[in-house]
Amino acid sequence: MGRFATYVMVIGLAAGFPGGEAELAEVADAAPYGRTGAGETLTLPEAIRTGLVRNPALLAQRAEAGASGADLEAALAARWPRVFTEASWHATDNPVAAFGDKLTSAQFAAADFAIDSLNHPDAVDHAGAALVLEAPLYTSGRIRAGIEAGRETSLASLARVRGAESDLVARITIAYHGVSLAAAAVLVAESAVTSASGHERVARARFENGAALKSDFLRARVHRLARQRELERKRADRDLAHAGLRLLLGLPQDEPLAVADSDMTPPADPPGDLRDWIDAAAAERQEIEAARRSSLAAAAAGRAAGAARGPEVAGTARFERNAAGLEAGEGSFFAGVGIRWTAFDRGRAARIEAARQRAAAAAATSRAIEDAVRLEVERAYRDAGVAARSLAAAQQAVAAAEEALRISVDRYASGLLPLTDLLDAETGLVEARLAEIAARHDTVIGRVLLQRAAGRLEVPR
Repeated sequence: MGRFATYVMVIGLAAGFPGGEAELAEVADAAPYGRTGAGETLTLPEAIRTGLVRNPALLAQRAEAGASGADLEAALAARWPRVFTEASWHATDNPVAAFGDKLTSAQFAAADFAIDSLNHPDAVDHAGAALVLEAPLYTSGRIRAGIEAGRETSLASLARVRGAESDLVARITIAYHGVSLAAAAVLVAESAVTSASGHERVARARFENGAALKSDFLRARVHRLARQRELERKRADRDLAHAGLRLLLGLPQDEPLAVADSDMTPPADPPGDLRDWIDAAAAERQEIEAARRSSLAAAAAGRAAGAARGPEVAGTARFERNAAGLEAGEGSFFAGVGIRWTAFDRGRAARIEAARQRAAAAAATSRAIEDAVRLEVERAYRDAGVAARSLAAAQQAVAAAEEALRISVDRYASGLLPLTDLLDAETGLVEARLAEIAARHDTVIGRVLLQRAAGRLEVPR
């Protein structure tokens, strides 16, 4: 029987637990870190796999990465020719338009040269259709820079997805152990209520028999009510822990959720050298990779904006067919190369400057993220060390509190100790046990957060 079981036994026996030692042993063996009862339970690996599939925020991040990939495809497609069709119909008696429509549809006759016919033509209707091919031949680097920007943006999005997956694994792990921590706290609080109820019964009996003051009985009742309030708070914390885990897993809040016993065994090996963790974060942390890629994408976007100052050359091929109304018409083609250069554009300089500033902002953000990650690693490293040392102190405190309570129980039973001192000793053990459970939890979570900060937290694939 472990420390937790021993603690439950001590508290229960001191209170005169109504079921005897056998029932106390059953309570003590009910998993020190929160067994959820009969039925199918969710293990931590299963919870992580569920969250990676169903978490809405992660699904949104993946969708954003998919959109970035589609944007890259669109940027690559800008190198290819465009083929499109045109179709139109109109009717007019405009002299110039009517003359041109008849001519392009091969319907022009000698009578149409008459002065009156030229000046006052009859209305004609005209239908046209065309097949057009346009191909970029030279864009001053705009397409190339756009492709580079799209590629870096897509890679940055993929890095963000990997970072989000790692973050979700850490959050699910923390929430999963948090459920067990909350369940363990409920067990401790329930045992404290049982003990306090036993003390209240004893104090009441002594008062009614004239062996104790009424104030002792009232003090025992206040103590029991305080423990009852604490139990209600711990039960609410347990329900909130379950709700938080469901949220991370993308499960409905009304869906039953039972978790397996968490492995709260502290890490056996020390965290090692801080410099190694910082170097690992610089090489493996996906948020740093995403920031660097975003900086490269912004720089490429700036070059694409600057390319607007240069000329563009495009080739065009066009085949069209024109007809007078729905009658048979005439086909014709056009092919050529055109150059376009915008000598003056009032907003161009501002657009180029905006792109340059965004590139500078992205570069500064990248450096800031690297600094923030470095600080996050050091904080996690320090916190992990504090958690390990705190656990050792908490375990010593529990041992001392258990012995203090044992002595107090003996002295109270012999009439050598007032009830208030016994209740204080019991409260001290409750607080020490809760602190020990929290410290054990913190040591496990501390290593998880350190691995997450350094980009070393494994994500199931």
